[in-house]
Amino acid sequence: MKIRNIVKEQQEDVHIEIGAYEMIIEKRYRVVSFINDLLLGVLYFIGSILFLTDVSQAVSISFFLAGSIMMIIRAGLNILKDLHVKKITGTKRE
Repeated sequence: MKIRNIVKEQQEDVHIEIGAYEMIIEKRYRVVSFINDLLLGVLYFIGSILFLTDVSQAVSISFFLAGSIMMIIRAGLNILKDLHVKKITGTKRE
């Protein structure tokens, strides 16, 4: 198993070679994660306001449910933004 660091444009990527595969750890999903967090906050805020008004509970609970789904997506994005596995092609990098 080989481990090497490659620094590009103020981003540090770690490449770990395991047999014919290479694991790349990088910060690719940062923007998607921020957008997800923003939508999560908006959904919970709207759900909270609707819960305090005369709107049906089903409507306000649906916003909370959507926010909960966004939290699950957030956890998946946190995993994906730091871990990528790809097959190593025939040419080796030095």
